[in-house]
Amino acid sequence: MISIFFVLLIFFNPLLSESDLSDSKFPIALHLVAEIKETDKIFIGGLVSATMTQNEEILILDYYQKNVFVFDLSGKLLDSFGREGRGPGEFLTPSAIKTDHEGYIYIPDTGNARISIWNPDFTYRIDHQMIPGWREKLNRNSDQLFLSVKPFRRLPNGNDAFMIFKLGIDENEIQPFYTYEFDAVNEWHDENRVFDSTSYWDISDDGKIVASGKFDLSPVRIINSENGKVETVFSESIDPVMYTEQEMEDRLLRYPEDSAFRAIQEQRRYKQIYSNIQISDREHIWVHRNKRFGARDEIDIYTLDGEYKTMVTIPASENELKMFGMYGEKILFRITTQEGEERLHVYQIEYSDR
Repeated sequence: MISIFFVLLIFFNPLLSESDLSDSKFPIALHLVAEIKETDKIFIGGLVSATMTQNEEILILDYYQKNVFVFDLSGKLLDSFGREGRGPGEFLTPSAIKTDHEGYIYIPDTGNARISIWNPDFTYRIDHQMIPGWREKLNRNSDQLFLSVKPFRRLPNGNDAFMIFKLGIDENEIQPFYTYEFDAVNEWHDENRVFDSTSYWDISDDGKIVASGKFDLSPVRIINSENGKVETVFSESIDPVMYTEQEMEDRLLRYPEDSAFRAIQEQRRYKQIYSNIQISDREHIWVHRNKRFGARDEIDIYTLDGEYKTMVTIPASENELKMFGMYGEKILFRITTQEGEERLHVYQIEYSDR
């Protein structure tokens, strides 16, 4: 089974000059070092999430094939695990993947309402039940792994919620960390809402939450997780980006013409401004913004106090990029081509202070 998913990993020269891949005036450059893509011998059905282990193995979570493929940086397929189903080690709607600091692998599964945990050697370990919800996201700081979820059901007081949990191997280690309550009916269009299921977020080592808001023009906020207060609001480069006509047509093809949700999507002409938010090992906030068609991708970099420092760019292309995560001085991006093909790019961060 594994042999039919042989992967071609194309390496690029990591010693390219800064001007080749990023404007030379910026003190940080991103250099493309590897690309995993479909060939006539492989098929990636739905690259919903990816992560990197401590040994720099790349784990790709395939939403449609309900499994995980494991590659090393030479392009060799090392292993695969998981399959569709409701039993132990099986998935219905896997949504994210991340390793903790000991190498254990966590995969939230919306359809089964549980977190599937795997050993560092890619063997199944255990499942833990979680609150039924959607839009699960995983992040980690230097000490802890966290999971966010928007529960399907409202709280007993009638409010909706956005919840973040601490994760661990044992069930008693899965503990609530932060809950944001809101009235979805009356606050649906409130630009001051701190969280929504579409928010991107990360957590600093001192427990501060950095998160985008719900709307296209919402800023980034730094939130004190202990009292829920917003300490800082910032955004250097908010710039509404409209879908092109072709992009709109491609989006609407996903929905039946007579559906209410399609009508909502037809009204939404602007892209969600943020693509992801991550805190680097150097304790800077990286904010990846969606771009105009054919323009450079731009990532704003801030201090943990919200002070703007600089920007790093990736050459202009017609592809859509989404930052999956930062692992030391490497970043994973999902690339979606105009033809709808999904690829995984690995970038090396080059700092000018070396």
